[in-house]
Amino acid sequence: MIVGSAGPSRGIMRAALHARWGDPLTVVDAPLPEPAAGEVRLAVRAAGINPIDVFTGRNAGYEQSMELPFVPGWDVAGVVDAVGYGVTRHSAGDRLFGLARFPYPAGAYAQFVTVPAFHLVPMPSTASFPEAGALPMAALTARQMLDAARVGPGTQVIVSGASGGVGHLAVQLAVVRGATVTALARPRYHAPLYELGATRCVDHTDPAAVAGAGPADAVIDLVGHDFGRSLFALLRPGGTVALASAWSVPGYRDEALRCDIRAVSCLVEPDPEGLREIAALMDTGRLRVVVGARFPLAEAAEAQQWLWQRRGLGKAVIVTEVSEDA
Repeated sequence: MIVGSAGPSRGIMRAALHARWGDPLTVVDAPLPEPAAGEVRLAVRAAGINPIDVFTGRNAGYEQSMELPFVPGWDVAGVVDAVGYGVTRHSAGDRLFGLARFPYPAGAYAQFVTVPAFHLVPMPSTASFPEAGALPMAALTARQMLDAARVGPGTQVIVSGASGGVGHLAVQLAVVRGATVTALARPRYHAPLYELGATRCVDHTDPAAVAGAGPADAVIDLVGHDFGRSLFALLRPGGTVALASAWSVPGYRDEALRCDIRAVSCLVEPDPEGLREIAALMDTGRLRVVVGARFPLAEAAEAQQWLWQRRGLGKAVIVTEVSEDA
């Protein structure tokens, strides 16, 4: 049983997809998906852009469990258009957001998407669709990395890549926990990062300044590679570095152990209850997501370029043509 609207005429929608791995995104007509039992169909109003979207499309190893043609996107915010059999927690017209199906294909770069009902929660009442669409993966990643790094009251924490989607949220969530935050970012982002709660901002391109950023109890490493390893020296003995990836940096964990610090790798997991808490923080004014750029679905490829080239603070999102507050 499906309850709700019939969707676009002729059962066709628009979606951005990769026809082959490594090919640029193209926007095409696609069949309107039907919700299975336990699923809802969401009329997408905004879809967040994340690095893993780009890595997957560029044949960077994440596509092994995906099939072609591949529609990227896991972050989604929108309006329930139809519900499948057995769904009682949501109904047509509800404004929801969530991390859909991750790490399995979800297809949020589209006008409509079907999502397991339990992956979605009510949007923050104060958030626009683009803000809600920008939140799920980045906010949950930040939250889970802070958990892994044991950040709490009095913790001195360094956030690398602090101007990015995960970074600017990690700064705020650490402050909410009572931590003191040093943000590593380019100077043009220092003023907004101070506004978001950072105690100190350091130019990550200045080695001398970075060397003076410690000592710290925890590092939230959103850069990795040699730069991430250079931050080990800033940690107190027994401190923790949390890396936002699988163990893809050669020697990272072994070197951390030699430096008498703890290293943990974080790959985000869906957490609807965590999203409810994030929504509550937004509604009480303790968390703000910065939407640095908005693109229509027709410009999905340009949206990914914005992210890849790190052109601004915060997150980029795709908004559909019918998004009222895009």
